[in-house]
Amino acid sequence: MPSSPVFSHSLEDTEEELQEWERYAQFIDQPSPEFSLNNTDSNGVSSSDLEQSVVVLNIIHSRYQEACPVHMNLIAEVQERVNDTGLRDDVEFITIATDSEDFAGTHNNMRAYGENFDLDPANWRFLYRSENEFVDTTRQVAEAYGLKFDDVAEGVQAHGVVTHVIDQSGRIRARFHGLKFDPEHLVYYVKVLAEGPETLSTGVWDRIRHTVVNTFD
Repeated sequence: MPSSPVFSHSLEDTEEELQEWERYAQFIDQPSPEFSLNNTDSNGVSSSDLEQSVVVLNIIHSRYQEACPVHMNLIAEVQERVNDTGLRDDVEFITIATDSEDFAGTHNNMRAYGENFDLDPANWRFLYRSENEFVDTTRQVAEAYGLKFDDVAEGVQAHGVVTHVIDQSGRIRARFHGLKFDPEHLVYYVKVLAEGPETLSTGVWDRIRHTVVNTFD
């Protein structure tokens, strides 16, 4: 097991320390792809609208019944924990649907996701293309974020499961890969981006260490 981390005073130090505990996190620093999509009320939302907020962004196919619902359950858990820390106004959750099927059916699925997973609409938005855009519009956005697609059934394409974390200047700072990352680690990282590394005391790192030790024990 890695040694207990020393209290950080920079984002880079925090990332190095958190990397010791979270094997599914990848810390990077690159511009996030731009997009202009619509929410479930057909109101436009663009990446520029999200500036000044920390953004947790994930991409799903609303008709895929295996990994995508599990992913959304993780997102709902992260959102609840983030909002409980008082960061509802500082953090935006964005989910993008890549469905190429009928427009109305996809919108119905999107609304059902929000209700079924009890996502807080105050800082969560489900985005999709407009009705007159090309059917692969959101797939192109997903590919710009680095996702690759495989056909798994007629009209259904699977892609990698990734949760992206974007800072207030529109740069991707982390990718949490798959479905096995610890939601608490993502929450801690979002908190650091929103409030600064000094927000994490040694007591917080002790809780991370305690969680990991118990997991491996």
